[in-house]
Amino acid sequence: MGEELELREYLHSLRFYILFVCILFAGAIAMGYMGFLSEIFSESLAWLEQLSEGVVDFTELYPSWILFIAFFFVIFLNNAFTCFLNVITGPLLGIFPLFSAVINGGLLGWLAREEGLLVFLAVVPHGMFELPAYFLSVAIGLKLAHEVLKPRRERQLRITLVEGLKVYLRLILPLLFIAALIESGLIVLSILLVP
Repeated sequence: MGEELELREYLHSLRFYILFVCILFAGAIAMGYMGFLSEIFSESLAWLEQLSEGVVDFTELYPSWILFIAFFFVIFLNNAFTCFLNVITGPLLGIFPLFSAVINGGLLGWLAREEGLLVFLAVVPHGMFELPAYFLSVAIGLKLAHEVLKPRRERQLRITLVEGLKVYLRLILPLLFIAALIESGLIVLSILLVP
């Protein structure tokens, strides 16, 4: 009961950071949709298309359950690492978490511009788990950045970091695990169904 209350209190302390992150992410989606940073995103998409051609070759060599496991581990580890970086780099004035939110939101907006608004529907099944975890990690990083800016005698950086890492382990990782299961399943399903 005590740990649950601590978690609830900590999440409550993040409410303004989470609101800021959501607004920043939505703004980045709008900027991406309007075409800002299109050159960077189009180069990334070209690289991903080349990578996906190699993945199609694997579908002929390996059964779908091996592909599912491979996709799951790549997606889960990538998202877990990104969220971990959002948390631990927060004390560096929140530069990485802010950059991460702008780039990811911008990429989503740019994809919607290039591929159509159905991109948002494709994100919903796994995004309803992944995005809250991601927003939480950025918010924790920003809270840590705010802690660094306090006068030294008021600063509680170590306590705030430990609390953030507890939330990462108890809430963010399980959400990312579920999101990776869903996303991997949808990717393998789409590979099998699309000729």
